[in-house]
Amino acid sequence: MPQREAKFAVNAHADEVWRFIRDFHSLCTCIPGVERIRLVNDRTAELTLREKVGVVPLIVTLMAQIDSEDPPRRLHATARAEHLTMEIDVALQGSASGTELLGLVKVKGEGPLKPIVDRLFERRATERAAQFADCLEKRFGAIAPASAPARVHAKPVLRWLARIWRRLTSAF
Repeated sequence: MPQREAKFAVNAHADEVWRFIRDFHSLCTCIPGVERIRLVNDRTAELTLREKVGVVPLIVTLMAQIDSEDPPRRLHATARAEHLTMEIDVALQGSASGTELLGLVKVKGEGPLKPIVDRLFERRATERAAQFADCLEKRFGAIAPASAPARVHAKPVLRWLARIWRRLTSAF
């Protein structure tokens, strides 16, 4: 299962960052490719994402659900589509200059789209994470990169935190 981990330094207190993460509408404004959000309840949302594969636009509808949380420190969510399952783990830790946000995204393509899902995730993860970081900077102020570079696991995967959302919106 491809995965990516990324760290972002956020110029805000952990409680403020937590409120942002728990608000589907606010969070999804920072996720590239999200075109539509429909809240089902305070823990579940249906997202429509758009991504291009070559010149072909792919549109994916995901059902995203918060599975567990420990405010304002940890959150685990899953998002499912017909040929795709994503697991998202977010951890917040206060620092002298604000909050460190650590995200881990795991993607599992299924069926005939598995190779496309895996390749798309690998190719665009870094770009999408950078887009997510830009959005965080606009929302909370200047962001300094975390002291340690994003860790890459078996396949380059978590700068993709922003990238995967966009990818899923339009690619699946």
